[in-house]
Amino acid sequence: MRIKTYIAPSVPEAMNKIRHDFGNGAVILSNHRTLEGVRITVGLEDNDAEMQIQDALFGTPADQRAEKIQKALLNAGVPPLLVERILDALPVMLEGQETESLEKALDKIFQFANLPVNSTKRAFMLVGACGCGKTIVTAKMAVKAKVAGKKVAVITTDVKRAGAIEQLEAFTKILDLNLIKVRKADLLKNVVEECRASSDLILIDTPGVNPYLSADMNLLNDMLKDTQGIEPILVMSAGMDAYEAEEIGGIFRKLGCHRLLGTRLDLSRRLGNLLWAAQSNGYALTDVGASPHVSEGLCPLKAKSLAELLLLESKKEVVL
Repeated sequence: MRIKTYIAPSVPEAMNKIRHDFGNGAVILSNHRTLEGVRITVGLEDNDAEMQIQDALFGTPADQRAEKIQKALLNAGVPPLLVERILDALPVMLEGQETESLEKALDKIFQFANLPVNSTKRAFMLVGACGCGKTIVTAKMAVKAKVAGKKVAVITTDVKRAGAIEQLEAFTKILDLNLIKVRKADLLKNVVEECRASSDLILIDTPGVNPYLSADMNLLNDMLKDTQGIEPILVMSAGMDAYEAEEIGGIFRKLGCHRLLGTRLDLSRRLGNLLWAAQSNGYALTDVGASPHVSEGLCPLKAKSLAELLLLESKKEVVL
């Protein structure tokens, strides 16, 4: 199947373009309203007899071999507009080279910026919507840094949610770290500066927020305001609606987030929301969480591992 996405001010205008290009044989795959008007994605089945002749004369054509990639991307919840862009970026490939070809296409379209391991005097603030896994991510980052021999300071500003402090404190005690609790946003700047003198890495866990509530976002903004050298990292669960993720990603982008960290890859094979949120808002994809166990840590995401994840055909265990 060949797919193409049309953007037009209205449905009738989009349909006129579709009929001009495809005639009456096109199948509508999706229809979304956008700020520009409407976005309609259509597909056209290839002629089977024509394809058989093509195969006999020239072997399997590249566009047919790309069908596996197209199907995998659509199954992963990648919006059709991004699927089309990825397919356009595919290099000419030979039979069985789908993973390598997809890797090259992803590397052209996405940025990858894994969390630093050896750099010092860095402060990271984990932010995101409620339930996205920020506290577990904080613990995993602390374990990795501790194992690498770094001096780690762990700060929590999530002091109101029931059990939040106890959950993170259970991990920091095992690591022989003191959990620093900050109850007011305006105190964070001084606490971070004090930690810099004795720490290689500073991790800041924050309360889950509703990105559509200005009061919640203002709280995070107050924490970051006038505090130098803190990088906020957006934590987002895999498996969300792609367009919801795009909107949420745009809201957090205004806070200064540049990296997107995906979680719950063990519970979802729908990674399209992470790709769409990153591509739409200019995020760099960083590490991902594929396990609820702190000891198993985070996995650095690269174009190759992302291609392998997207092309998984079964619910087998993910190995990055």
